[in-house]
Amino acid sequence: MSTDKQYYDSILANLASFDSYYNSKVARKKRASGHPLDNGIRQKLAGLIVSGKENELFEKLSLVQEIWICLIKKSIVCLRYYDTREPFLQNHSKTPLAYGTDSLLDYFKKYTDFESLLYGGANHYRDHVVHVFRVWLLGIDILLRNNCQYLDKIRIDQYCQINPLEKLSVWTLISLTHDLGYPLEKSLQIVEKTRDMMKNFVTNPIMNMDIDFSGVQNNMNDFVLRFMSSKMHKKDGGHDLYVARLQPKYYFKFQKSLEHNTHGIISSLILYKLLIFFMESDYSLHEDYTFDKEDVRQYYIRREILRAIASHTCPDVYQLNMCNMSFLLILCDESQDWGRKSLTNLYVDDNVKYTFKDVDIDMSVNPFLCKVQDSYEISGGDTEQSILRILKRFMGQSKTYRILFRDGQDTTKRDFDFHRVVEIEPSNSKRFEVDLKITTNAQAQILATQTRGRYGENDAFNKAFKAVFPGCDIDPDAKTLRATIDSE
Repeated sequence: MSTDKQYYDSILANLASFDSYYNSKVARKKRASGHPLDNGIRQKLAGLIVSGKENELFEKLSLVQEIWICLIKKSIVCLRYYDTREPFLQNHSKTPLAYGTDSLLDYFKKYTDFESLLYGGANHYRDHVVHVFRVWLLGIDILLRNNCQYLDKIRIDQYCQINPLEKLSVWTLISLTHDLGYPLEKSLQIVEKTRDMMKNFVTNPIMNMDIDFSGVQNNMNDFVLRFMSSKMHKKDGGHDLYVARLQPKYYFKFQKSLEHNTHGIISSLILYKLLIFFMESDYSLHEDYTFDKEDVRQYYIRREILRAIASHTCPDVYQLNMCNMSFLLILCDESQDWGRKSLTNLYVDDNVKYTFKDVDIDMSVNPFLCKVQDSYEISGGDTEQSILRILKRFMGQSKTYRILFRDGQDTTKRDFDFHRVVEIEPSNSKRFEVDLKITTNAQAQILATQTRGRYGENDAFNKAFKAVFPGCDIDPDAKTLRATIDSE
């Protein structure tokens, strides 16, 4: 059974508890007719993930696109329905529409077509069309587990109370659109490689491409960056009136991200410019421009979507809380690795079988615990080189997590510990477990433990580990290697 099928089946098993949960939170007369897990979506999903084959989603790419835009529309419709400034809660003869989704779908189709060019343009380029759907699927499963425990805990802001259907809609928009800018970012790298190759026969080749903005475009982009980088404050002497204040650190970090053309910030700009839902947002930094409670709530919903998308490629923004959408996107985006093949995978025999196991969130402990687990099984070939590749990849992931979950201002308030666990089985007789531990009360470290077989200091695994993590400590009695990991 494919990983897609496993997560889909898990969601199916939790739908009844989800229905009971949101029915207890939302009054019958206030339940939106459309949302990201309504009957229409359930029927479409039933026709998408059936056989359990690894490539099933790629074989049904047109249906994936159809469900993608359907989920986007239902999410916007749901969010508009609960906006008390709009007429739909009071007047049930009116139905909200998702304006701008046709333009977004047109862009997504071009994005899908462009992917075929990028596979040939970069050896390590991997799918980002099915990927975003799998990220959504994984996130939905995590939100619905244990009687919707994580869905209940996840928050946006103290000034923004949202119901379960709104939370699902926010997650859906974030997960399905977070990579819209990826082809644009990657195409710049292809142009640079082409120019470098031309230097072999052309002196100073004139070939340049940049995502350049000027004039009114710069002003529009700056407005979106300020929108994402602000927060609300209660006005002095005002009765439930609020004003917006810019958060300079966020503003500069997002400016820097845009300067480097990272796809997260580009995706946020695309989303804001194409969907009326965002263009009609209320926002101003002027002192005399005030917001009431619903204005503030709606501002935070939109800001959360845009900020989470921009932050997932902006490592300058570190994470303090597990129960927010930004953390969930990073977790699911980094974890979703099953079924993603690069050009190299297609032409090189791979003696390594990869299995994604699970994302486990334990909210019964303090601090919360998040654990991501997968495994590699090696059969034949150069075992030491295979282990070396796996450990180098693990080191890269470890540095990414170390940066995102690093210590900084207010991190004494961080509410979670994080473990990234990989099992490596180089033979039937030996198995090793590598665990990245980032905790609230100790320095980040990596522990490699032999969990099966006789310990040998010069085994292929130990030699590879020492090569990737030089200077590691060795404890033969405990069959453990220990390494620290820096963010640089």
